This record gives sequence, C-alpha cells and structure tokens, in this order.
Amino acid sequence: MIECPLTGSAHTRVIYTQRSVPLIQNKVYPTREEARNAPCMDVVLAQSLDNGFVFSAGFKESVIDYDMHYQNEQSHSAYFQHHLEQVIDIMQENRALEGKVVEIGCGKAYFMDMLLDRGVDVIGFDPTYEGDSPKVVKDFFSSKYSDVGAEFIILRHTLEHIAHPYHFIKTIAAANDYKGRIYIEVPTFEWIMAHNATEDIFYEHCNYFTLETLQMLFNKSVGGHFFNGQYIYVIAELSEVKAELEKREVAPYEERFSVRLQEYDAILRGAGSVAIWGAGAKGSTFLNLLDKSGTQVKCVIDINPKKQHQYVGGTGHYIIRPNELKDQAIDTVVVMNINYIDEIRSVTEPLNIKLITL
Repeated sequence: MIECPLTGSAHTRVIYTQRSVPLIQNKVYPTREEARNAPCMDVVLAQSLDNGFVFSAGFKESVIDYDMHYQNEQSHSAYFQHHLEQVIDIMQENRALEGKVVEIGCGKAYFMDMLLDRGVDVIGFDPTYEGDSPKVVKDFFSSKYSDVGAEFIILRHTLEHIAHPYHFIKTIAAANDYKGRIYIEVPTFEWIMAHNATEDIFYEHCNYFTLETLQMLFNKSVGGHFFNGQYIYVIAELSEVKAELEKREVAPYEERFSVRLQEYDAILRGAGSVAIWGAGAKGSTFLNLLDKSGTQVKCVIDINPKKQHQYVGGTGHYIIRPNELKDQAIDTVVVMNINYIDEIRSVTEPLNIKLITL
C-alpha cells in the first residue's frame, strides 16, 4: 500500500519507475572502483489522487548519508550566482531581510554568506556543515531554538529531501511559535513534465512539488517560477500553515519518460565521440540510465573544482576540468542544463565542438 506523505491517504497511483540510479546523485568518488560500487536504488514515483502531490514511494530517509563525497555546490557558475541575486531581490522586495533571519539546511553556507555580506542578521542550521563559521549551528532547527525568534526562515532546496514535508513545515512553524514568515524554494515537477526530463528524478528527491501543491500547504502565500522555469518559490506567514489539507480535483499525470530515454539513446549513438557537461544530479542520472557500462560517453566536464578528477557514482565516468576538454578528442558535448549554455559555449566554440541540449 502506497500512502501520500502529506496526508497518509492510500488513494494513490504509481506513475513511473526509474531503475538503478545512485542513492545520492551528487556524490563523487576518488576512484573508478569506488564509484562503480556506489549504492543504487530504484525510484518509484507515485501521485496522490486526493491532492495531486507527486512523491517517491518507498523512500527510506535512513539510507541517505551526506558524507565527505557529497558535492552539491553550484555557485561556481555566473548564471547560478545571478539566480541567487534574484532570490535576494525577491526577499528584499517582500521586506523579508530586515529582522532576524534563519536559513535551515544552509549546506556550505554560500547563500548565508551572501546575506551576511549585505549586513543581514542571519544564522544557519545544518548538521552536515563542515566549516567553522560561528554563524552556523551544526544541528537541526527545532523547538529548543525557539529563543532565536526568527522573523524570516529560509528553506532553499531542502524540502524536496524531507520524507514528510507537510509535517516538517508544521514543526518549523511550531518551533518558531507560529510567528514570522518562511521562504521555500524547490525544483518544480511542472518543468520536469513539460520537458519530459527523466534526468531530473533522483532518489534523494522524495518530493516533487508544483506551485499549486506547494502553496496548498498554506492558507495564503505568494509565489512564482524562476531559474528559467526549473524552480519555484513561496513566501508565507507561518501562522498561515494549514491545520490539515483538503481534498481537491486531480488531473492524473501521464508520463512519457521511456520514450524520452529512447530519444536520448539515439542522441548518444549519433554523436560520435561524446562528453556530457555537468556532473551534478542531472548528469549522474543521465549516465546511469543511458551509459551504465561507461562505454558511450567518454568523460564528464564540470566547473566545480571538488568534482574534477573524481568519478561519477554508479558508472565510474571520469570528471575533467573545462580547460582539459581540448585534450579529449570530443566531437559532441551534451549539455545537462540549458541554463548554463552560454558559459559552456564559451569553452566549446573555439574547439569546434558541437553542443546538444536536452
């Protein structure tokens, strides 16, 4: 029996099963052998027929381990830095950064440091934080930190990793005495379906929100799409978290991911000597679904120094620096995220390398 993690209702249906992808896509490994032995799992996507929410059926939070191999930093990209500036603009337009600010799941604290540089009174919470900033508490945010008195809570790319997201939001609201506002940013399932992007489905993402299903957690909120439509955000008062979720009319999803995989396979077979650009979650999933043996794609390019000269989990593909591409005799580069196309083209165009976007 498959139950919706928001309501516990078993009125659900399976819409897609993705076979054998890495447990954690953003882990890279120092040797090909370690990478090839990385644990892989199936992902079973289901949809609640009571509210439309899409989730990973059978997700086990206990198996997720964000250790030293986990590298999810995107700030090396000028395009992504521009996105973070846009996020700050939205917060400032909503006059949200004028009091005590808390970022939950601050990761390596890059975004928090941007806020500190602007004079924002902000602290971060993340038990996996590896730095030494006194502004980061290496713990989960809970009622024991209610004395912080946050006027604004930031939750960027965290909620999609939480097994019971509605309960999590209610816990945050209670811990902050139902005061202040919250900003939530997540990838959107709308973009995945519109682009038939099976490479955007990962085991560690157990929730797949649309703007509608994210906003249904609150009585009132403001929100929108950005990052070229791939992300959504919501800002709401914590006092507006719903006590319970009502049923609503649902349009069942009909996926065509298997057709998309056939299209991707045809691309690889006709591309000559091929590399992919992007060793993040999209690239990892793409490779594990289409080149598990590591024979069709020669290498992976990534601008994150901590991923370079490492290996992709599950497949063992080698990750190189952009300036090493000239030595690889590559005919075609498949771009994992079109948002970075201009940055990528600046490297590949002088080398007369063809670009293909998904």
